[in-house]
Amino acid sequence: MNGLHALFKPTGIAIVGASEKVTKIRGRLLKLLVDGGYQGNIYPVNPSSPVIQGLPAYPNVAALPDIPDLALIAVPAQQVMQVLEECARKGIKAAAVFSAGSAADPVGSRLQDQVAEFSQRTGLRVLGPNAEGFIDTINRVIATFSPTMQMSSPVKAQGPRQGYVSIVSQSGAMAFALYSRACADYLPIGHLVSTGNEADVECAEVIDYLIEEGSSRAILLFLEGFKNPARFVEVAQKAAAAGIAIIVAKVGKSTAGQRATVSHTAHLAGSDMAYDAIFSRYGVIRVDDPEEMIALGSVVSAGILPKGKRVAIITTSGGAGGWAADICEEAGLSVPELHPDFKAHLRGIIPDYGSAENPVDVTASVVEDGGVTLMAILKEVAGTEGIDIALVIVSLVSPERLGQIEAPLSALLSGMSRPMLFHSPGTSHDSARRILMQAGSAQLNLPVFARAMNKLADYSDFLERRRPASSKTGQPQPTVTAVPYHRDLLSDTDALLDAYGIARPAEALVRTPSQAVAQAQRIGYPVALKVISERVPHKTEAGALALSLATDAQVAQAFEQVVANARNYANDPSIDTVLVQKMMPPGRELMVGGIMDPDFGPMVMLGFGGIYVEILRDVTLAPAPLALADAHAMIDRLKGSSLLRGARGEAASDVDALAGLLVATSHLLNDAHQDIGELDFNPVIVYPEGQGVAVVDSLIVKKTIVPEQATPACHTATAAGG
Repeated sequence: MNGLHALFKPTGIAIVGASEKVTKIRGRLLKLLVDGGYQGNIYPVNPSSPVIQGLPAYPNVAALPDIPDLALIAVPAQQVMQVLEECARKGIKAAAVFSAGSAADPVGSRLQDQVAEFSQRTGLRVLGPNAEGFIDTINRVIATFSPTMQMSSPVKAQGPRQGYVSIVSQSGAMAFALYSRACADYLPIGHLVSTGNEADVECAEVIDYLIEEGSSRAILLFLEGFKNPARFVEVAQKAAAAGIAIIVAKVGKSTAGQRATVSHTAHLAGSDMAYDAIFSRYGVIRVDDPEEMIALGSVVSAGILPKGKRVAIITTSGGAGGWAADICEEAGLSVPELHPDFKAHLRGIIPDYGSAENPVDVTASVVEDGGVTLMAILKEVAGTEGIDIALVIVSLVSPERLGQIEAPLSALLSGMSRPMLFHSPGTSHDSARRILMQAGSAQLNLPVFARAMNKLADYSDFLERRRPASSKTGQPQPTVTAVPYHRDLLSDTDALLDAYGIARPAEALVRTPSQAVAQAQRIGYPVALKVISERVPHKTEAGALALSLATDAQVAQAFEQVVANARNYANDPSIDTVLVQKMMPPGRELMVGGIMDPDFGPMVMLGFGGIYVEILRDVTLAPAPLALADAHAMIDRLKGSSLLRGARGEAASDVDALAGLLVATSHLLNDAHQDIGELDFNPVIVYPEGQGVAVVDSLIVKKTIVPEQATPACHTATAAGG
């Protein structure tokens, strides 16, 4: 274990501040621990009484007859540090602090700051402060004051398939809200931990403990932010290796980061996008609401995941089936044609006025014989080929509907290799939810079913793809760099990009019209001109570029015009440097960029649109460095990825070359993460399959200069029509 054993599996517990009054937090804390069936010694600590709730009480920690592993501290905030010091002197190994300090205290003197210093100095592990405690329903440790525990008794895992799910939350209220929802749906919660202000023990460490503890099939995480982002990455990888799903609700979405930025990439890639990128890389499932979180937990609890996104819909209502089909396809699932043999068998079971096409309308008559016909249909569904998920739409309002087929249904579900889930158009009876959950299924509403299955199919695919070397079979890894990175390369953009195999069109820097003409003749017409200045990072808005220049006269005239426009835009008469570059033929315009995220480090971004990238906002982010498979996955996540594969008769684009550029860019960012703040290749022109890509505009922002300034060594060019 990772140092939290004494906290979560204590052999004895002291409750400091315990009270006789069970209506108060301090009294309820003791009552819930006792009523929950804790098997170790319990020591109430309070100088006001020698007996509290029937147990011998002690005036202070020093007076305890033994040394418990854990102290639950529920005293006024100003007494917390004194109690913690007493615990350390006694030899207690862990504490949970329920008290909350003042939010008005300055940083450094807040209660969590004092607790952090104490824990680091003494080694005593502390949960909180401002925690709502934890529960371990398997070992009957109910270390919380939450009144939810008085209203929602723990659900035990039952049946051959059902396993435990755990909850870790930075919000105590949300932790127990999720717990109560889970209990209502008969989802067994093994552990719940409210981490509070995380002065010492933080959520990633708790997840690590639960992975090693081994009883959880999924961990439901309510998250505001990570105290130690790198620790979470390690833990997410550990969870994936163990096959334990992390299902996260991350609050605090934003459309842009809080940093001053120059590049398109940094404007588009807000901090929440970085979290999404990390979640995607390491197989963490992000949800949008509590109902979706409980639904995902319910399916994972059954220990069975969809292997794909093909859904067979079996419905007693044609209208409900059609609605379900629309919802499924909108969420990214498919409702395919069913196997001919399956349809033939169904036609022998369902009435003539039903339909064996997907969605299969078995009609309401199949439930009129005590469930015999319904079970015959479900057995056919269980054995058919060509589907990954079964959705059964049937009214579960009546307790008899599933009660009369509970045993055969449980036997059928326990032997299935794919999920079979249910939806009741009316409010389902409590007994129906219990029967389904204990049998390894669940009752879900249609939109939640569709979103949950789509995400679980992606998660299943992630687990299937996990290999020590994540590269696509048969695809060689691109050459990344021929020259080891060193800081001097930043002063020469050509040398830097050449070192990473990032190709650009022929180009030259000039400072006079005559030089521009000479270089245009050398490069070959047509050419583009673009001003190079740290004061003009985006040239289109400044009128600091000229396209498709085909003669000497056009080049000379354009030089004067773009320089004049740039000087006027930046109010800087010293601007005089222009890039002459070979005009590139048109193709698909994309953007490749990079940022240094303050939590997760270098990130690569890919998006559609060239100069319109901030309008289209079809972008995706991934942590550097990338393997080739990661780069292809980034491309596939774009909403417009089908355009690159060939659409409406157009030729497919060179996706492999684009993936190679992403890999090279990711290694550049990773190697230069101490020196580069932001990077833009925009636009990147992707040509038809086999013809490569071209970076026709580059911008590099160094960390060593103020955010408004970009390195003047950046080179720029523009594609035809751009």
